[in-house]
Formats: sequence, C-alpha cells, structure tokens
Amino acid sequence: MSVMVLTLLVPVTLKDDVIAAMLSHVPTARAGFTAREVEGYGRDVDYDSVVEQVRGHTLSVEIVVTAEDAELRGLLDAIGDEFAGRGLRWRIVAAPAVGTL
Repeated sequence: MSVMVLTLLVPVTLKDDVIAAMLSHVPTARAGFTAREVEGYGRDVDYDSVVEQVRGHTLSVEIVVTAEDAELRGLLDAIGDEFAGRGLRWRIVAAPAVGTL
C-alpha cells in the first residue's frame, strides 16, 4: 500500500460541484480533504474573465486529499467522467510519511 497526495486545481465556478462529487466518493469522504482558494500565474494560464486578465492571475480552488493510490485513482475515474473538459488539473505525488500528532 502506497500513500499518495492528490492535488486538484478546480475553477472557482466548479468548487461546490467537485466537492459534492468528492464527498459522494466513499473512500475520499472517509479520508477527508482540504480546499482553499489560490491564485494561478503563468504564461499559459486560462483566464476566466477580463478582470483576471487585467489582474494577471486566475482564481482557482486547490483541493488536497491524502489516501491510498488506488483510492485516489478511483476518485479521478469517478470525477473524470463528470468534469471532463472543464479545466480541472491534477497531480499525484508520493507521501513518504503521514501521521497525526
């Protein structure tokens, strides 16, 4: 079993729908996750509005969940169908150690 960290970058307009989908995915709901608004910068950023173009950054929601690799892949499969082509970006990295203090 390998514990991994999934980070999703979600357009602000999809935040509630993505969180609802994640909460309906039992392993993800059991593991829990965090969400926060972040600013995205870069040359290839997809701006959602003229206001974002003027500001020079886009607003997104970063959602982070730590779980077993298979559970995270299952979550991506579950939300992938519903949100395909809607601008969600993701990455999975290894978590060499996790715990609670």
